Amino acid sequence: MNISLISDYIFIEDKDLKGDVGIVFGTWNVWKESIDLAEKLFAKGVVPKFIVSGGKNPESGLIEGDLMASELERLGVPRRNIFVENRSTNTLENVLFSKHIIENELGIGNVKVITAVVKNFHARRVSMTLRKQFPEDIKFRIAAYESLHFPFNRGNWHKTRAGKQHVMGELIKIQKSLKKGDVAEI
Repeated sequence: MNISLISDYIFIEDKDLKGDVGIVFGTWNVWKESIDLAEKLFAKGVVPKFIVSGGKNPESGLIEGDLMASELERLGVPRRNIFVENRSTNTLENVLFSKHIIENELGIGNVKVITAVVKNFHARRVSMTLRKQFPEDIKFRIAAYESLHFPFNRGNWHKTRAGKQHVMGELIKIQKSLKKGDVAEI
């Protein structure tokens, strides 16, 4: 196992995060961190609108998209700048249902750059899913964060059981998604 190659492959993040719209990917237990990052991007004028994407949480029974929208609004992002996707149960659905919102609410031709707000170890699969499901002329930026619940990053994931489990799990999910045709290599 080449740790350096795996790290470079899985952990991607862009420095230029400017986008026409952001997609904030729900996650079963740490969505607050993604909302905090989204609010910072909004406050700095980097991303003007967001789609918060996440359906019913199997652990809590709560609807992630609705919770994230409420929290983002509480942090100061105007409701008119927040679109809610609250049906998805996985990454592919996050992307497909968010694409539907972009097509119907913003107009796909009006969006040139999408900024994805996502956990650091989920960044590659999200990028690959976006690339496969959106037109080629749309660019993507990754705003990745290290979760307090999953406290590992590109430099130390291989030193913890959780880090190894999640990173290697992403590699397996990517391979399965490639075989199904749901993602494209980037």
